[in-house]
Amino acid sequence: MKPDFDTALQQHFAAISNRDIEAFKSHLTRGDTLYTIVQNGHAFTTPSETIEIHKQWFADPNWIWEGSVVHKVVGEAMAMALVKYQYRAKAGDAPFSTWLVYVFQLQEGGWRIVHDQNTALDYAAFASATS
Repeated sequence: MKPDFDTALQQHFAAISNRDIEAFKSHLTRGDTLYTIVQNGHAFTTPSETIEIHKQWFADPNWIWEGSVVHKVVGEAMAMALVKYQYRAKAGDAPFSTWLVYVFQLQEGGWRIVHDQNTALDYAAFASATS
């Protein structure tokens, strides 16, 4: 039986919000290639690089991430979710929005991310919040 995509997506959102690197890792491809394209256009290409940048991000206790699904397409073995998220570097900061596209593939009985692309709607706000 195919696992529920919405449940997998919500579990991934929870892993991010809770800064749970082990749960986060469990949602990533079992393959050697995982493109993670960040707001400045840089492309990380392996699961280990993606894990490392998230370990560093998760170590910061101050940020607030709130994502919502705008659109999704779910097939037999592939699925895509377009997410718009609000991000604040710390509680008192004004939030800014970012587009996020996840492409998932069924692997070993679970939905796993095989592509992750972020696009800041206001790159200047993103850059100043993360510097």
